[in-house]
Amino acid sequence: MAVENGIKQNYSLSKKELTSVDNYRKIRETSVLTVMFTDIKGFTDLTEEKGEIFSAKVRKTHNSILIPIIEENNEGLIVKHIGDSIMAVFSEPSTAVIRAIKIQQALNKFNKQNLDDINLEVRIGLHMGQIAIENDINLDLFGRHVNRASRVESLADGKQVYMTYPVFDSARGWIEQHRAGDITWKKHGAYFLKGIKEPIDIYEVADTSILKPKPPQNGRKKRAVPKIGILLSLIILGIVLSFAIMQFQKIRVTLIEFWPEIVYFNKSGEKLLLDDNSSGKNRILLNKIKRGNYLIYYDVSRMVRYYAPISIKRGKNNIDPDFKEYRLPSTYRTISLNEKNQFKNELIAKRTADYSLFNIVNEEIRYKADLEISIKGKTHTSGKFEFIAGWTIDLNGENVCVGIKTSSKELKERFVIYEDELHYYEIILNLCVGTKQNYANIEITPSFKTVSPTQ
Repeated sequence: MAVENGIKQNYSLSKKELTSVDNYRKIRETSVLTVMFTDIKGFTDLTEEKGEIFSAKVRKTHNSILIPIIEENNEGLIVKHIGDSIMAVFSEPSTAVIRAIKIQQALNKFNKQNLDDINLEVRIGLHMGQIAIENDINLDLFGRHVNRASRVESLADGKQVYMTYPVFDSARGWIEQHRAGDITWKKHGAYFLKGIKEPIDIYEVADTSILKPKPPQNGRKKRAVPKIGILLSLIILGIVLSFAIMQFQKIRVTLIEFWPEIVYFNKSGEKLLLDDNSSGKNRILLNKIKRGNYLIYYDVSRMVRYYAPISIKRGKNNIDPDFKEYRLPSTYRTISLNEKNQFKNELIAKRTADYSLFNIVNEEIRYKADLEISIKGKTHTSGKFEFIAGWTIDLNGENVCVGIKTSSKELKERFVIYEDELHYYEIILNLCVGTKQNYANIEITPSFKTVSPTQ
């Protein structure tokens, strides 16, 4: 690993690397990324013992296993190689967790089957956070999250996958869904990480056929308050009791383990104002707020939103919002015209999905969507190639949109085909016609609408 003297020196990225990260998150239409750090256990000792030639062979084998898993379906981006370590980013935290497990499974299979004197054990650390504000990448935010991911990885042992609470909380659905098999998770508690003031809760996800979860062996864990501390606390409590009673009517809201930076009240569209706490743990809500029930949300992308209900009472409120993922359905198809298909081709895609939205009075509105797209290519009577793209959307059994587009020349268009007060659907067309290359792409993509703040 690199010398740990500060994020800019350790993991500074070139302009090209930063651009690749920014382009990746823009394509994924997200301001939140999950950072993955990997590291080969014992690589330094291996190099000293068996030399650079053997260690280079190990690193080559390591890369041949990890890189395809990380980059599968272009869902992960490798940002940088740092010696025997890999820094990568993912737009979906569940994808990052899945790929981390796949890496450990692939390495376990390799170690059992390979005949060479190579035994590969990799430790993995994951951390998630917002890296862009108003669609511009923020280097300080990105550096902070990269630093945390590397610190979390340094706590792990070979074959382990450690993560912070934001990753675990966002990927919890996938983890819980697979707990019936060999996948399990464990919370190891709060640990102090170098260069980070507040202790960070460490979670582990593991394939128990490979190993069982175990706490960090070399980390410094936050200890429980000693008995003398409890006694002093009771004394202090007695002193401030009268003041606390006087303050009972005053509403104070603390959000527990709260990491998102841009969160809104669903009803008003007002942004949550949080105290400037760089630790990324407990945050004090600064908005003037009355007692009652509220719904808050944050966006991961234009089609993925997390909602959580919160209830505010008089006095102190310590709230750990239980965010749930709400995802809008999309579909796409791509075809090409070539000699193999005699310059004729046709594809139809259908998708049915149930999803929910919340209106401005926080009522849940349920939808059942039937999306269908078709795209056909043929040779025009004039000898030119022609594409015919069609689409239709049914919501709750009612047809709300139908359309068709024909073109025998290059065409790139994106326009809204349906919208209501809560969301909208766009059609994206990319038709490329030429003598050497003829392909077409059609996509139905949805987006949440954001409530405008009340004046």
